[in-house]
Amino acid sequence: METSTLVYCALALAAGCFVQSTVGFGMAIVAAPIVYFFEPRFVPGTITMVGLVLALINMWQYRRMLSFKGLSAAFIGRVPGTIAAGFLLLYISAESLALVLGVGVLLAVVISLMKVRIKPTGKALFWAGFASGLMGTSTSIGGPPMALVLQHAEAGKLRANLAGYFAFSCVLSLIALSATNHFSWWHFQYGVMILPAPILATWLAYRIQHLIRAEWLRYALLVLCSVSGVIAIWQGVSPHWA
Repeated sequence: METSTLVYCALALAAGCFVQSTVGFGMAIVAAPIVYFFEPRFVPGTITMVGLVLALINMWQYRRMLSFKGLSAAFIGRVPGTIAAGFLLLYISAESLALVLGVGVLLAVVISLMKVRIKPTGKALFWAGFASGLMGTSTSIGGPPMALVLQHAEAGKLRANLAGYFAFSCVLSLIALSATNHFSWWHFQYGVMILPAPILATWLAYRIQHLIRAEWLRYALLVLCSVSGVIAIWQGVSPHWA
């Protein structure tokens, strides 16, 4: 592999990690399309590995505000959501599922802008975890459902709980990817080579977080959710335009 390719991928992941450490999620939204352009083999295995390291760092940074008890419902929902997506993909295409879920995310964003407050109850977190499993399996971007449910939380709690959820999700994904030979020693080696840039970007994000107002954080979340919805819809309709 050319050194320039590795550098471009490292910079893309650094940008994604900076966004996620600042806002709470968004690494895959920012980095995945760029990384895929330069080195498709890094998607999703290497990106998921970097995402796990990032989630663990953020969990430690916000450990005092992390609530595993509050996230338990989301953890439980994530598993059947992933399984359901696997079964659905046996009968419908990934593009069709991505299209439906993308429209759903955009509708949820519109509802949020209408000042309808989604309370992070156990039931809401379960279904957010379920939807995240569906969306993550079909589009590789599973953060928006959880972000929408947690968007009104205090900034530190938001980042902490999203990090806890992403760590759990990444472990599940890496187990599945390893079992299907989509994550190997090759992916791990290059992931380790890339990691210094994302870790540095995460450190820089911590240095400027205090400058971000709560309302800015919420709107940034909604923007990222909208982008992910558009990406999912594009994934759904682009094969038909090809």
